[in-house]
Amino acid sequence: MDLKNTFGVLVDELRKKNPVIHAITNYVTAESCADVALAAGASPVMADEPEEVAQITAGADVLVLNLGTLNYTKQIAMERSAEVAKAKGIPVILDPVGVMTSNIRLDFALKLLNKGYISIVRGNHSECAALLDGKTGGRGVDNLAEGTEEGEALKTAKDAAAKFGCVFAVTGAIDNISNGKQAVVLNNGHPLLQDITGSGCMTTMLVAACAAVTKDMLVAAALGVVIMGQSAELAANLLEKKDGPGMFRVRLLDCVYHVTTKWNLVNLKPEEKVS
Repeated sequence: MDLKNTFGVLVDELRKKNPVIHAITNYVTAESCADVALAAGASPVMADEPEEVAQITAGADVLVLNLGTLNYTKQIAMERSAEVAKAKGIPVILDPVGVMTSNIRLDFALKLLNKGYISIVRGNHSECAALLDGKTGGRGVDNLAEGTEEGEALKTAKDAAAKFGCVFAVTGAIDNISNGKQAVVLNNGHPLLQDITGSGCMTTMLVAACAAVTKDMLVAAALGVVIMGQSAELAANLLEKKDGPGMFRVRLLDCVYHVTTKWNLVNLKPEEKVS
């Protein structure tokens, strides 16, 4: 798989197509998600009224379901949108925020997965492990499993992808993405991503933007993660000594724009591999 050349073609297509992302997302990070989609060349719409979501999804190129601020009304809206997306062949990206901490979140995410609605899951290791095991256990939506051994996240990605028949992107210090048969391991990003709200949600939006311009969901997930990782590295390099997470957030948005308009800035590192 020639990722670099494939990614370059898809980034150009993303800018050319300006795909519509229908995101039923959470109110904590909605603005950041909309901004990062625009910076990457996509067109976001954040409709969550159950009476209109089917029509909105039908006119979109990709659907994002983010469980960050889940409630009963959103569950109805998400199911209606997912049904339309499945019928029309529109990719659906699930961000299972905090599923390891709440039975309601976990049960709903598993319902979506088991109905075959989901094309890509983008979450941290704690979230994806909870989906794989069907068990809750943790405190807070940013909870990360302690003592994760090397290779464990990759195994989770492969096993979950095989179980649910979709791509799993398990993101963290090392990103592990699999469709159950193939896997991509990436070493991008910067620790400051952990110090701002919504970095994971924004990554999910970038994955969605890429899913709108390719039928290969493994490539889409990998490209979205690479764009965020490379943008974070570039943003951190632009900071001055007096700067911190606030300026990093501002720079990050700028760098998503620069990475997707000047793709020659991006190079896969030697340790990044496809298996």
